[in-house]
Amino acid sequence: LLAPWRDLVSPVVLGAEVLPAVGSEEWARPMLFVGNHGKMGYYDCPLLMYELYLRGYRARGLAHPGHWSGPMGPFFERFGAVKASPMAAFRLLRSNEKVLLFPGGAREVVKRVGEEYRLFWKDSPDFVRLAAKCKAIIVPFAAVGADDAYDVMMETSEQLAHPVLGPVLRDVVRRLDEALVPEDTVMPLTRLPGLPLPAPIPIPNLTRLYFKFMPPVDTAALDLDLQDEAQCQELYNSVRATVNQGLAELVEVRAQDSERDVGPRLQRSLAGWMNLMGSSAALTSWAPRQEQ
Repeated sequence: LLAPWRDLVSPVVLGAEVLPAVGSEEWARPMLFVGNHGKMGYYDCPLLMYELYLRGYRARGLAHPGHWSGPMGPFFERFGAVKASPMAAFRLLRSNEKVLLFPGGAREVVKRVGEEYRLFWKDSPDFVRLAAKCKAIIVPFAAVGADDAYDVMMETSEQLAHPVLGPVLRDVVRRLDEALVPEDTVMPLTRLPGLPLPAPIPIPNLTRLYFKFMPPVDTAALDLDLQDEAQCQELYNSVRATVNQGLAELVEVRAQDSERDVGPRLQRSLAGWMNLMGSSAALTSWAPRQEQ
C-alpha cells in the first residue's frame, strides 16, 4: 500500500545517517521520535513511519483517541499506532519500542492558513521526563510538505461559527464521542486539487514531502534530575528549538527543489519511460534477422 504512495510522493529524507545503526546497542534501546504534526495528519505520518521502517525502525505512533470513535483507528493500527496516553507511551518505552510523538497534537493537525510549520507545543516538559524515566533516546525530527498540501475553503473555526453548519458539526462530534473537542476534531473544508469544488474528505495535492532527523539526545547520558524543573525545561526548549531549526532548513531545501510539485515529477518519470521504450525499440530493430 505505501510503496506506490511513496513512489508518487517521492519524499526527501535528510539526516538518516544520524540514527543509531541497526543492530547496535543504541538501536536496541527505547527511542522517542519527537517532531511537528503535519496538517490533517494522515498525508505525511504514514510515509514518515514507512521511511523509518525501510531503515530498520518499526515506530509506534501515539494517535489521538478520537480516531477510534470512527473508522480511522483500525486503519492507524495497521501502521503500529496506539491510543495516545502517558501510560501507553510509558509502557512502549519500557518495552524498548520506538515511539513517535507529536507534542503539538490535534492543534497542529487543524492549523489555520498562515500557521504553516509553526509549533503549538505546551510549555510543560512532560515528554522529557517520560524519556528520562525510561532512559530513552530522544530523536528530534522535522517534516515539511503536508501544511501546503491542501487548498482550504473554510477553516475549522469558520465552520463551527457558521449559523447552520456549526451546530450540525458540533452535534456530529458529540454523537461520536462526548469527550471530543470540536475545535480539535473538525477538519478544515478543502477543495478538490485543481478544481473549485469542495472535497468530501481532505485530498492532498501530492506535493513532495521532506523529512529531516536531527542528532539524537541520550537522556541516560545526561544524568537528568527529574525533580529539577529548570533542567527538564532546558532540554525541552532545546529539542523544540532543534525541531524549529529543522523546519527552517527543510523549507529552504524545498524552495530550491524544482520537483516539489507533482507535475514536474510526473514529467520526469514519463520522459524516463519514453527513453526506456525508445531504447528497447532500438535494440529490437538492431537485432540481426535469423537466416531462412
